[in-house]
Amino acid sequence: MEISLKLENDIRVIQPAVDFVYRWAVDCGLSEKEAQEFATAFDELITDIVLFAFEDKGEFFVLLSDSLSQLEITVHELGEPFDPERHRYSIQKVLNENNFDGAGFEVIGNLVDDFIYLYKGRAGKEFRIIKEIKHKHITQILTEKQLSTEPEKAVGYQISPVTEEDAEDIARLIYRSYGYTYPKEDMYYPDRIVNALRQGKKFGVIVRTDRGEAVGYFAVIMSTDSNIGEVGEVVVFPRHRGKGIMKMMMKALIDMAKNKGLLGLFGEAVTVHTISQKVNAKYGFKSTALVLGFFPYAKYKGFEHKQQRISVVIDFLPLKERKQLKIYLPEEYKNILKDIYRNLGIDVENIPVRKSPQLKERSKIELQINYRFGNAVIVVKKYGKDMLDRVAKKLEALYKKDIKGIYIDLPLDHPYVKQAVPQLKKMGFIFSGLMPLFHNERDFLRMQILREKLDFRHINVFSDMAKRIKRFIHREMNKNGIPQKG
Repeated sequence: MEISLKLENDIRVIQPAVDFVYRWAVDCGLSEKEAQEFATAFDELITDIVLFAFEDKGEFFVLLSDSLSQLEITVHELGEPFDPERHRYSIQKVLNENNFDGAGFEVIGNLVDDFIYLYKGRAGKEFRIIKEIKHKHITQILTEKQLSTEPEKAVGYQISPVTEEDAEDIARLIYRSYGYTYPKEDMYYPDRIVNALRQGKKFGVIVRTDRGEAVGYFAVIMSTDSNIGEVGEVVVFPRHRGKGIMKMMMKALIDMAKNKGLLGLFGEAVTVHTISQKVNAKYGFKSTALVLGFFPYAKYKGFEHKQQRISVVIDFLPLKERKQLKIYLPEEYKNILKDIYRNLGIDVENIPVRKSPQLKERSKIELQINYRFGNAVIVVKKYGKDMLDRVAKKLEALYKKDIKGIYIDLPLDHPYVKQAVPQLKKMGFIFSGLMPLFHNERDFLRMQILREKLDFRHINVFSDMAKRIKRFIHREMNKNGIPQKG
């Protein structure tokens, strides 16, 4: 959930805003002490903005967002330029010169888990403060004996929709099946599973033996900005694989998604192996993109694989028929995009552009950073004259933060995409694929920059379309002189 606030640089707004943040933080799962620390950090930040960022009247924007594991506040303002690197707090300056410059930022950094500053040029300044939500790991709830005891052989299986009461059994099933290697860390915390279900962030099914032991789990995570979902959490206990459990769960999930009115489902299938891709293909999912190095290296239990960042294939299952579509296809990628659409059963008409499109001054761009995975997605919601300049500024900031995988999503329903692609290629972006209905029920072209070498021989893809996309990307990298391993 996200909450947006627009505040004036008036000292009278500070206390009500801080009180609201405190109450919000408690409601989202922080203890009263942690919420007070978070609110105090926010107080320090916006007080500095109100008192020092503007010469005259102005306004700034606050975005509150929560996930299952953390709270984040983003503050964006267009006040006077400021470089925090030139105002670092120094205890020596305090003792020797009575100089407290930078003390406010030092206080904020000590009260939160992460404090991030982004200078965005003409787009202003952005501050982010992050506080982790502390939940109990499944290993803190159950004993080693309870965790290591394997489910008995079953005579039969029962499938049912997941409820909050299933959370502990799901976390135990994840731990029993994967140890500590499952990539979605939230799944080891029953309280986070409960919160996700309670907030409608996901829905799923659980399979139990005739003795009531959980041996299968599969869930759809709802997209935050479009009416689609990700088949993103799945586990079948090793001893019970090959019994038709995966088939049973996938069919149930697709039926549930249709009943909920979702427009489509997608999967991010890792290329360490092709098992997930094969399952997706069996149920009608079509490959639309290859996202290089999306996750950091992790050892997958039962698989030996190259120690490099993990790429994913985007597989998409349309749940509502779209037979024809008129969009703008960039010249560089029009043929492969047509093939991807054709594979989805969609006949595409490429709209010609005879003159430069009229653009507003400001673009609408969102930046999604995952520091744990070392990746960032730039989502262009609306093109503007400043788009390329803003993307360049974001790239510069992301490079400084050592973000490894950077991806940009471009809407295909506006003619400017044809002008934007050649310019983005000059910045180092290459093709990734099609992201159907990914934001606001619109189709997007994804391009990518990976700042680590990959050995393409260890990127395993299954479908013919995924193989074509992989070859296309590999050729583009070779043509652009992008270094690779191997």
